[in-house]
Amino acid sequence: MFPVSRKNSVALFFCALTLTGCFGGSAEHIERAAISGTVTFDGKPLPEGSIQFVPDVDAAGKPVRGKLAQALIKDGNYSLSADAGPAVGNNKVLINATRKTGKFQESDGVKTEIMQQYIPARYNTQTTLKYEVKADENTADFALEAK
Repeated sequence: MFPVSRKNSVALFFCALTLTGCFGGSAEHIERAAISGTVTFDGKPLPEGSIQFVPDVDAAGKPVRGKLAQALIKDGNYSLSADAGPAVGNNKVLINATRKTGKFQESDGVKTEIMQQYIPARYNTQTTLKYEVKADENTADFALEAK
């Protein structure tokens, strides 16, 4: 064992505290909010799908801090509580839904039906949808069209 001076042991102690995060939380609090709403496709409630809220940029062009929030859509309705909800501020919105194609593929001896995304890309992979999430409760309804 090698000798450690008092000065070095104090320095090592503070380094260890810094590395383990014992000086308190440096991560800032991300404000989230509850949100619910409806999603229709060509005027009818979307039977099943998912909706995602992805933090975007604020009015000054700075990224909104937060994590993606996702909810399942059932019979045109979705809901997220505040603890699982999207970050307050501007969010991009992505909506996905798939349906059976009647075609099958086989992999490792297992036959599965091929599913197809039928919501246009402008609502998911190339989304143009945005929503500004406010503190507290939010209601965001989306009317999607095939054309």
